[in-house]
Amino acid sequence: MISWHYALALILVVSVASGKTALLIVDVQDCFLEANTTTGKPGSLAVPASHIIPLINQVRAEKSCLFDHVIFSQDYHPANHISFASSHGLDPFSHLGGLGGLPLMCLTPTSGSTADASCCPKIHVAPDSVNRSTTLSPPVGWNYTVNMSILVTGNTACSVCKDTPQKCFESEQMMWTDHCEQSGDSTFPPSLDKRAGDLIVQKGVNKHVDAYSAFMDDTATLKTQLDADLQAKGITELFVVGIATDVCVKWTVKDAIGGNTGSYVVTVIKDATAAVQGDQNNYNSAIAFMEAEGATVVLAADVLAMVCPVAVTTPAPTLTKNGTLTPANTAAANPVKATYTLPAVFFALVSLISI
Repeated sequence: MISWHYALALILVVSVASGKTALLIVDVQDCFLEANTTTGKPGSLAVPASHIIPLINQVRAEKSCLFDHVIFSQDYHPANHISFASSHGLDPFSHLGGLGGLPLMCLTPTSGSTADASCCPKIHVAPDSVNRSTTLSPPVGWNYTVNMSILVTGNTACSVCKDTPQKCFESEQMMWTDHCEQSGDSTFPPSLDKRAGDLIVQKGVNKHVDAYSAFMDDTATLKTQLDADLQAKGITELFVVGIATDVCVKWTVKDAIGGNTGSYVVTVIKDATAAVQGDQNNYNSAIAFMEAEGATVVLAADVLAMVCPVAVTTPAPTLTKNGTLTPANTAAANPVKATYTLPAVFFALVSLISI
């Protein structure tokens, strides 16, 4: 009988060849653009990023042969979201003042989904545990029950983390402008090539949890729908573009490569991304970070120069009595995407068992 490693090798050929590729466009929305928005006004958390749209469109138009799917992530916040500085009586970007982000207490749901999660400001849960002089905090006199009751009323983390803190974990929340609201400028810009049938994965929909990554919340413990959707479609390779290089793109790439999601090969098209406030140092650091995580970093010109893969269906290799696999022809040796049909694989495996 022929060794099973030949059968496994043949299965591996098919599984590798059958993987699909997606262009993942991260948060290219009106709210994150300084120009070319639907209304013509700067977005609510504008990044100098409108220049990347023509590059994204060009890659999609000229190299559609590289992508089996095009997927958009969309920051999609309800009013009074926990990431809004105004929800805590603070100024936007106050987390950059030297005290870090606002401390939170968070509850992990049994579902593992961001839709079912909740976080509550730690100063509301356990006010005596927060040192205002060393910790970012709402202004003195701020009372969530009075000033922002919608954030804490009905918020499971606020009650559970107060009564049984051991069931919760701590996190920090950066302070942003009110942005990408569901009733506001979370829309996609008119100049972006977005088509019917493109998959949209929304994040930040839960008022009580933030998510920079298109895959997971900021604590990297709770998932959006993206990973499940990619795996259901058989996608194993991602080309990533979007906004912002140093926030949502960075953490999306980290999660795509990390152990909490499916196994993805990731390529970042760096000049089709843009950093918050156009900060070149943060941009460079984020690119270096993603590369260190295992992403391949390229330019749009590199992608535009890529040769389209050619799918070649060839007969299965001939299986000899001594266990040698002899290629039926030389097609698979050529620099193209060679695949074996599933019926051919089935009969090859039957032959392996019977020899």
